[in-house]
Amino acid sequence: MEKLCKNIELMLVDYVEGQLSPGDTSTVTEHLAQCESCRRIHDALHKSLELASVIWADTNTDIENIRIEAIKTRKIRWPRYAAIAASILLVATASIVWHTLTRTKANELTFAEIERKITESGNAAQLLTATELLAEQPDVQALIQQQYRYIVERYPQTSSAVKAKAKMQ
Repeated sequence: MEKLCKNIELMLVDYVEGQLSPGDTSTVTEHLAQCESCRRIHDALHKSLELASVIWADTNTDIENIRIEAIKTRKIRWPRYAAIAASILLVATASIVWHTLTRTKANELTFAEIERKITESGNAAQLLTATELLAEQPDVQALIQQQYRYIVERYPQTSSAVKAKAKMQ
């Protein structure tokens, strides 16, 4: 997948400008539908190109309004502005790509993951309590040990698993 992402990134500028063949356009569109990372790069690139065109249009509007009658007007060369816009685009794209590649994802928890951990802790605590109540009954030691093992295997990251492990010994 990573090699495919690199190939897609190379085609994104042409894709945003509508310069790709229909086959390549289809490939990039399908990949963007599935890959959030490439989609973020595409969105940032698209916004950068829109910003560059707004800057370009704004600059041209200001140039048209300048009228100096006593001094001979100097012709503004558009390649210079295109180079500035391209530089802005290049810096913005490079910073977005750098940020995307260097961002750590290991410590990011989603709300669903937090909710799942809370539910697992609650389930493990209920099972442990039920097992401890059952342990008061005679001739159920094999069942009790089986329940402790289940808690340890099913909910290993909970405090109930730690307590169950201690009671198994």
